[in-house]
Amino acid sequence: MVELLSKPFGKIQIQPEQILEFPDGLLGFENFKEFALIEESEDSPFKWLQSVQEKSLAFIVIQPELFLDEYKPLIPDDELSEIDLESVNDALKFVIVTIPNDNPQEMTANLQGPILINKKKHIAKQLISRDDRHPVRYRMMEGTN
Repeated sequence: MVELLSKPFGKIQIQPEQILEFPDGLLGFENFKEFALIEESEDSPFKWLQSVQEKSLAFIVIQPELFLDEYKPLIPDDELSEIDLESVNDALKFVIVTIPNDNPQEMTANLQGPILINKKKHIAKQLISRDDRHPVRYRMMEGTN
């Protein structure tokens, strides 16, 4: 077990395999290379992507397939190969969710910047989908941009 200081839960114990290596960091947070994928509870579709280096840096994420029937980000093969993936279908996919404090019904998901994870190697990358139908702020409750 690894001890981690987290934004949502304080000091917690996680399995080493929950730690993902982001060689390029996340967009806008390039200096942070390791994040832990943390479940809040087994019955919640949301997870936390918590920086290992900075306890105040954490993102709420969700698998897009849970609210969109067919989400397949359009990613060039050379970008997938950076994390040893041959196809988007080989990746575990997450998108970052923004939930306004004053109105959770207005939560949005960033479909344009998915996080793709190579499950076997525990490496990940946030990429940009080249599909114009994937907005930065997809309204999850309404199913619209």
